[in-house]
Amino acid sequence: MHQVAAYMALAWAAVLLCWASYSCFWQVGIADFAKGIVYYGLSDGSGRADTANLNWAVVYIIAGLLILRANSWARGLACGAALIEGYNRLRSLTGALFDSRQQGWFLDTTEGNLKLATFSFGVIITTTLVFLLIKEAAVYEPWVPPTNRWTQQAQEAQLAHQAQQAQQAQQLPPQAPQAQQPPQPQPAQQLPPQGPYGSPQPQGTYGYPQQGNYGYPQPGQQAPQAPGQFPNPYQNPQQPAAPYPGSQPPQPPQPGH
Repeated sequence: MHQVAAYMALAWAAVLLCWASYSCFWQVGIADFAKGIVYYGLSDGSGRADTANLNWAVVYIIAGLLILRANSWARGLACGAALIEGYNRLRSLTGALFDSRQQGWFLDTTEGNLKLATFSFGVIITTTLVFLLIKEAAVYEPWVPPTNRWTQQAQEAQLAHQAQQAQQAQQLPPQAPQAQQPPQPQPAQQLPPQGPYGSPQPQGTYGYPQQGNYGYPQPGQQAPQAPGQFPNPYQNPQQPAAPYPGSQPPQPPQPGH
């Protein structure tokens, strides 16, 4: 919508430039018209120079070009210019139609007819510009920077790469969730054989109890008991039991002696 308003402002500026050129080249001359931009005199043609159309044409050209570049404050400039100029065009139009002194010139001469048509189109165009710019201001639109030929190719390549990645992601089959395996039971740790008082028995080679020379148990180690016998806790394992007195055990007396 703002583009339509911008092109309308530029088209209306072209019409105003045509009237300024007519006043510059055919009515007062280039020198008097250039003087009339900064000076208003009655003795020369500077007072009759139509500089107002030139001023409004410059304002509409600047506003239209900035609106095309998505400038937000330029829309306010164009809207304000259209309000002020539209009011002036409406005053000129009503004076040309209802003032008896002006009716003859506006209705009977060619230049008057063109001026009257310009006043009418000016009221219509300025009213349309104000309506479009106010309506667009009521709707929020985020600012979008103008396209640049240097960055447009990079943006297109980035969008194409993102689309390719999305397509590859859709083509991949969905992966089934992996079932969690229950923890495996650990084998029970084998405890070393214990001694008579709960202390661990020292192990020798190949897992047998450690023994001294000639197969006798080491000092501090209890000799193995025969099956069916229990160890004597009051017996010192380091000292063997005292032998009987004499070399042989006592013999029982024989009968008849």
